[in-house]
Amino acid sequence: MTSPDDHRAELATRADVDRLLRTFYERAMRDPLLAPVFETLAVVGLEQHLPVVGDFWEQILFRTVRYQGHFGPVHEALHRQHDLTDERFERWLALWCDTVDASFAGVDAERAKSKARAMAAALQRARN
Repeated sequence: MTSPDDHRAELATRADVDRLLRTFYERAMRDPLLAPVFETLAVVGLEQHLPVVGDFWEQILFRTVRYQGHFGPVHEALHRQHDLTDERFERWLALWCDTVDASFAGVDAERAKSKARAMAAALQRARN
C-alpha cells in the first residue's frame, strides 16, 4: 500500500505493466551501455516484442498463464551477440528498478524488482 503523500500508483494491472515496459524499453534503448543490446528490437519490432514481454511480466506478477515462451534461449543468443557482461546486467537491473520506482509502489512493484534481481542472477549464472 502506498502512503497518502506517495504520488506513485500501485502496480496492479496489465495496463500498468505495459506502461512500465514501454518506459523501461525507451530508457534502455537510449542508455549508452544497454542500447547496443536493445537496438535489435528496432529491427525485430518493439511493437511486436512488448506484448510478449508484457505477457511474461503479467504472469510473474499476477500469476496469469498468457506467456508461452522461454526467455532463456533468447538471452543466450543475446549474450553470444553482445556479451552480456556483469556491468550490463547491473545496469539493466538498476534501470529496471529505477523505472519501477519512478511510477509504482506497493507489493507488486517490489515483486517486479525482486523477480528482476533473481532473473538477472540466473541469467548471469547460465552464461558462465
